[in-house]
Amino acid sequence: MEADFVSEFAAPLTLGVIGDVLGVPDADFPLFREFVTPVLELTSGEEVSERVLGSYFAAMHEFCAYFGRSDVFKGGQLSEQERLSLCLGLVVAGTESTTNLLSSLLLRLDRRERRLGGVVEEVVRLDAPLIGFFRTATCPVSVGGTALAEGDHLFLDFAAGNRDPRAFTEDFDPGRPAVPAHLGFGHGPHYCLGAHLARLTGRIVAEELLDRSFEVVEQPVRLRRHLISHGPAELRFRPGRRPA
Repeated sequence: MEADFVSEFAAPLTLGVIGDVLGVPDADFPLFREFVTPVLELTSGEEVSERVLGSYFAAMHEFCAYFGRSDVFKGGQLSEQERLSLCLGLVVAGTESTTNLLSSLLLRLDRRERRLGGVVEEVVRLDAPLIGFFRTATCPVSVGGTALAEGDHLFLDFAAGNRDPRAFTEDFDPGRPAVPAHLGFGHGPHYCLGAHLARLTGRIVAEELLDRSFEVVEQPVRLRRHLISHGPAELRFRPGRRPA
């Protein structure tokens, strides 16, 4: 049997994990997936058609209606708009980035390697699921010899920083020391809130794959066309069973 690891395993798994985080009951998951899929389709980086755009607006209406009735994040100081925005952010950021992580992880797995925590870290470093983010300078500062004024906009390229030869060698090394830390999950006050969940998911998936026979179909890997999100758009593989 041959399947697409990205669309048939990584994406549904990560969406299910995020659904659990948001308290979506199992009975509601088909509905949750139905109205979240068009939202993820719009942010995928592929060409946006009129059909996709129409589906997106309809899905956003359903998304807001569903989580408007939900108790998730209620009882605090968040406004309704902030609460819905947080739910949407968790769905988009958590699903896309971890899907990319798991797909890139499949390409890097070595049956002889059991330092799985290090494998996940190196995948995040070398195959950054999110390339970087836009930021705004809050005060005058000099970066790499370039003067920035307050209010200047810039793009922080985490993927490039993770390959800086002054900090890291280029090779894939699961035994690499934790210091210096890579930038795959960001840094400082914007550090990824879901980093620990992504690491745990990656490690569990790696363990499960290595306990089974699987084969990645030889193919040119087509990456997603996206400014920020980075990972295989499709990855054909042949899953196997756990040995008796």
